[in-house]
Amino acid sequence: MQLKSLKPLIVVFGTSLLITITLIKNFQVFMGISICLLAMLKIMDIEAFGISFKKYDLISSRFNQWIYIYPFCELLIGISFLLSAPPSSVILIAFILGIIGMASVFKAVYLDKLKLNCACVGGYAKTPLGIISFIENLLMTIMSGLILLR
Repeated sequence: MQLKSLKPLIVVFGTSLLITITLIKNFQVFMGISICLLAMLKIMDIEAFGISFKKYDLISSRFNQWIYIYPFCELLIGISFLLSAPPSSVILIAFILGIIGMASVFKAVYLDKLKLNCACVGGYAKTPLGIISFIENLLMTIMSGLILLR
């Protein structure tokens, strides 16, 4: 895996980390900023995102309009993570989408053995779908679970 293919993810998460450190906030804020930035990249060219996403996402492979809904759900989740008391309904959606995202990536990469690019940073990035995508969904699931347990 080339470092260049990971550049969009490194930039998004690096920027989120620097903003978080500057604001002296917690991991929930880091996740909120990161998710908002990732949603922004998808929304910038939603058609290109959708072409990549449909190749592995379990929902969009059955419901075509999901590619137009998911980035805005992700943006809402990111904004909710930035609130001190995020709405439980949005956090529950984040938890469910995180689990579905992990299942989608696991199926595509480890069961179907597909060599795909991750749509997580938009449609044109050459970031390979794999462990990083799985971890992104895992972190969203963990963060959502922690918030729901409060």
